[in-house]
Amino acid sequence: MKYTIEGVIGRYPAVNIGVLVGRGLRIDGTSPELGKYKADAVRVAVEKVDAAPIGQHPYIASWREMYRSFGAKPADYHPSSEALARRVVKTRELPTINASVDAYNAVSVRHLIPIGGFDTDRVEGDIRLRLSPGGEPFNGLGVAEVEQTRPGEVVYADDRRILTRRWNFRDCVETQITTETRSLVMFIDGSPEIPRSEVESVLVELASAEERFCGGTYSTAVADAKRPVVMIV
Repeated sequence: MKYTIEGVIGRYPAVNIGVLVGRGLRIDGTSPELGKYKADAVRVAVEKVDAAPIGQHPYIASWREMYRSFGAKPADYHPSSEALARRVVKTRELPTINASVDAYNAVSVRHLIPIGGFDTDRVEGDIRLRLSPGGEPFNGLGVAEVEQTRPGEVVYADDRRILTRRWNFRDCVETQITTETRSLVMFIDGSPEIPRSEVESVLVELASAEERFCGGTYSTAVADAKRPVVMIV
């Protein structure tokens, strides 16, 4: 299996996407240790965005511009990191889903960078970050009806289906990470305004968190204009 960003490099040549591959995981529910890890991430995130409107933080503002660039209004569709930040500012807590998702949400909100992932045993073929021609069906988490992509929208996709809409706005049902997941791939979406060094640092932190709370073994890489294809092994 491979991951390629060749479909978006022409439009977004300065993106850096951190790639984390995990094998042999054992994903449980939450734990007191994970609860403390999440609470600390919430504290850090609130400190970062409490002094000014969330949309003014440089990382979130950069993603808002990315959304505008492919026709998604950020006032209607929040990038995933902004959606998490808004939630923690309001509730002072992160959602509880499972150990793997909770861990990556904590890392995401701590750094205000979008992170998402897929169960690789449910992915069919290769994973592509590309532009949609429009009209592609999408079975989204928390959505009652099948949606259709819009022309020019940035999506993650495998050989059979759309995996996310609006880059990182919503994941599909079929490849979500659950307590049954044993192998996964995660992506740290670095906009052009987020330094590569930051993406690399967050990638190390993400691998450490996933290993700490889910066990398994991990490998990492960064996809960019010079290396648009990464093997997922």
